Amino acid sequence: MGKTISEWVASDETADWAKRKIDGYPGLYLVKMPAKKDVPANPALEINPADQFGNPTKRRGIYIRSTAEMQAVADLFGAKIPKPILTLCDALFDGAVVVQDAADMLVIA
Repeated sequence: MGKTISEWVASDETADWAKRKIDGYPGLYLVKMPAKKDVPANPALEINPADQFGNPTKRRGIYIRSTAEMQAVADLFGAKIPKPILTLCDALFDGAVVVQDAADMLVIA
C-alpha cells in the first residue's frame, strides 16, 4: 500500500531531496524539500526536462511549492497551465496523492 504525500515527506526513511517520478507527466517530479530551522520538511514539484526514459536531463530544475508559484512561472512565458497539470498541483499540495513505493511513481488518489 502506498503512503500519502505528507506521510512520505514526514518519514525518516525518505531522505532530504528524495525525488519521485510522476506517472504520466514526464519532466515533473515530486521532491522532499529538507526542513529548515522552524519550517518542517515539505513537498515540492520539480520541473526538469526528461529524456526518453523519463529521467531528468538537468542537475536541477525549477522547484514549485504551490499552485500560485506554478501560475507565476507560466505567466513568465505567457502560457496557460494545462488543466491536468493544475489538477495535479492542487492534489500534490493538498496531500491527496498517494506515493506508490513499489513502482516509484505517484498516483492521484
